[in-house]
Amino acid sequence: MSCQHKIYVVIPAAGSGSRMGKNSNKLFMEVAGIPVIERTLQTFMDYPNTHCVIVTNEENIDAMKELQRTKFSCIEMVVLGGSSRTESVGNGIRALALLNNPPSKDDYVFIHDGARCLVTSQILDNCCEGLANNDVCVAGVATKNTIKVVKDGIVESTPDRSTLYEVQTPQCFKYDILKKSYDNAISNGIEATDDTALAELLGYKVAIVEGSYSNIKITTPEDIILANGLLK
Repeated sequence: MSCQHKIYVVIPAAGSGSRMGKNSNKLFMEVAGIPVIERTLQTFMDYPNTHCVIVTNEENIDAMKELQRTKFSCIEMVVLGGSSRTESVGNGIRALALLNNPPSKDDYVFIHDGARCLVTSQILDNCCEGLANNDVCVAGVATKNTIKVVKDGIVESTPDRSTLYEVQTPQCFKYDILKKSYDNAISNGIEATDDTALAELLGYKVAIVEGSYSNIKITTPEDIILANGLLK
């Protein structure tokens, strides 16, 4: 199944890579011979009806525009990010309104990390199905490990593992709800590493759809090794 709905994708891709090591840009490190960002973009390039906005930093903007010009017609705009993830994604959302064919209020918008390069068309299918039945959804997987809530080095509680999920990206919204969620966050100075949490603040229910344990985010050198192993 491929989604027949038009999909807009905001891709945060600053790639400072502070945990990757000195002078490393994780977005352009190779996984099985292909740069991380290109693997991410190829999945959207191959998926029907996708329109991407890349949000990046000064360091990467020329390289992203070159990818737009030479390899990935799915990229419709490259814009500068801000000082935080929330501000950067907000810039990407505002850019959607400037496209030649901007989204209508019920169009689908996915927010997907540029460094999460093993996303698959099956995950995108799951996200589309989730949005067909919900206003907001997020790809996720059941937590395998027991989780402890810790304060000052002391365990305060042990949540029931069966209720816990690790969320990934894409994080998916109807456009109007995404815009309301981010407008509220930015106007009230709310920061979040999880986009759907901003919708929760406004009372929207967020559905979990099936992600994949292989849908990892490239953050440390060990993640490059793991990604290479997963592709083999």
